[in-house]
Amino acid sequence: MTIRQYLKRRGDRYATLAVVFLLAVGIAAGYAPRILAIRIVAAILIGVVLAAAFWSLFEIPCPNCGKPMGTVGFWVSVGRVNKVTERCPHCGIGVDVDTPKPFKAGAPR
Repeated sequence: MTIRQYLKRRGDRYATLAVVFLLAVGIAAGYAPRILAIRIVAAILIGVVLAAAFWSLFEIPCPNCGKPMGTVGFWVSVGRVNKVTERCPHCGIGVDVDTPKPFKAGAPR
């Protein structure tokens, strides 16, 4: 698996979790009381959770160095790469390189 595939898979996982969350909230809203305060709190909660899911795309760790990929991780995971360099900003590994094997403590690299 390449790093690009890894990033897209992580982005797809976050999108799936966000859709499942919205479906669960939609079902729960059908049974919730029709009080304005509850609706306002629910709307704020939905906005915060979706913003956190969106922001987590910036925090996808590099499989080589473990540091967040930042805008590279975000744009590659959503499928648009013409605005950013296709390398980890910390270690410089390209996104079309095979994913490195996990580092084991005590094992030579």
